[in-house]
Amino acid sequence: MERKPPIDVIVLRGLLAVALTGLSMVGIGMAMTDTTRELRTTPPPDYNLALSEDGTSFRFSGLVDFGLTRDLRALAREHPNVKRILLNSQGGYIAEARGAVTVLKARGIATHVEGHCASACALIFAGGTARSLDPEARIGLHGYGLRPGNAYFGMIDPRREMARDMAIYRAQAIAEPFVRKLASLPQSPMWYPDHAELRAAGFVTTP
Repeated sequence: MERKPPIDVIVLRGLLAVALTGLSMVGIGMAMTDTTRELRTTPPPDYNLALSEDGTSFRFSGLVDFGLTRDLRALAREHPNVKRILLNSQGGYIAEARGAVTVLKARGIATHVEGHCASACALIFAGGTARSLDPEARIGLHGYGLRPGNAYFGMIDPRREMARDMAIYRAQAIAEPFVRKLASLPQSPMWYPDHAELRAAGFVTTP
């Protein structure tokens, strides 16, 4: 006659089976939750970057957002003969602006503003091998700063960040008095120099 296992062994086996099933379900749930969380918290970049309708320029508008450097590099690689980018932006993340400048310089791409280009966009504009404006275009510039309560307050030194960008302006042969003025600007209001001043300083290089 076959001997049955003690009742406590049967109970333990049952509990173990339940526990393993539960862990499997938790693992599946976590995997699904992680995937869902990634999709929900990684919105698409808030900008448009594409080849112009006539195929002669790149066109950028919107926020200087995360991913711009990557996308600009890929677009420039896909269209190596295009040597100008049209800008229209209120600004955005300065780190992405710096990255975009490295692409412009490496690829020999000129910059042109049709409408409005301010803050981080102005840094991208300055990175062009040649820099031009439409008659009604405006360039907006301001100083750096962090307000108390900002997520990065105390972690980022605005003076150091400004110094990094002043070096970019100097490397682009922008006049030193103009660069020093940029370093002394307040965070607000935005400063909009006129076209004559921009040309005199070398910020704009072509008529």
